[in-house]
Amino acid sequence: MTTGVKPQDKTVNANGINFHYLDWGNTDKPDLVMIHGLRGHGHSWDDVSTAICQDYHVLALDQRGRGETDWAPDGDYSTDAYVADLDAFTRAVGLDKFILMGHSMGGRNSMTFAGENPQRLEKLIIVDMGPETDPRGGKRISQELIDVPEEFDSFEAVVAYMMKQNRFASETVIRRRLQYATKELPGGKIGWRYDLAIREARRHPAPATPQTDLWPVLARIPCPTLVVRGMETDLLPDEVAQRMVRELPQGQLAEIPRAGHMVFEDNPEDFIAALKQFLD
Repeated sequence: MTTGVKPQDKTVNANGINFHYLDWGNTDKPDLVMIHGLRGHGHSWDDVSTAICQDYHVLALDQRGRGETDWAPDGDYSTDAYVADLDAFTRAVGLDKFILMGHSMGGRNSMTFAGENPQRLEKLIIVDMGPETDPRGGKRISQELIDVPEEFDSFEAVVAYMMKQNRFASETVIRRRLQYATKELPGGKIGWRYDLAIREARRHPAPATPQTDLWPVLARIPCPTLVVRGMETDLLPDEVAQRMVRELPQGQLAEIPRAGHMVFEDNPEDFIAALKQFLD
């Protein structure tokens, strides 16, 4: 794995929001945009970005309400809003056609974007997300958001709390994730960097609105598409992943051992190997 490579922190205004993203350089290489999951940020991909940035122009985005990107001014954290953001962001930074990779919530956003803009994608990577998911994983994620304390006495206390929830990820990875997911509060305690409205939506859910059925969308994605599934995931059932590959015109499946839902954090080495094989 390449070491010593650092990204540039950049900001661009798109869709009425200031978006922070990590630009890993090599602008003459194929463009690859990465979008994280519900509680992630652009630095979530650092191991992956470091490993492939010599061969690809990697842009890792902080989606609305996360990292150093603005919070949604109207509190809109719908799939439609994220997809509009992605469209506006990629146009603002001058990307016409590119490779897109999304994890979890970012995977749903990626599938939706691909269905609406099939001509703009060279390749697509969907990480541990499908048109339908295992209710157990969804309930676990919601419960973790509901239960998590709003503030901690120290950064070490956050690390200790989150380490208990992660079976596979190394402490180094957890520390990096939390470094960019937390901030020091005015009183000296440590709180979350993401918009707390995202968490409150789980604590006090509004009446459910039907989500778009993405199964028909898959057939409209002509580009080569890799579905990545953690073999220990509680979110993407094997039968759903297999059906995705059948529905996609050019679908492939990679199953990563020793990995749950946070596939590329749980087992970065095997994830990167599968990704490189698909991209080459």
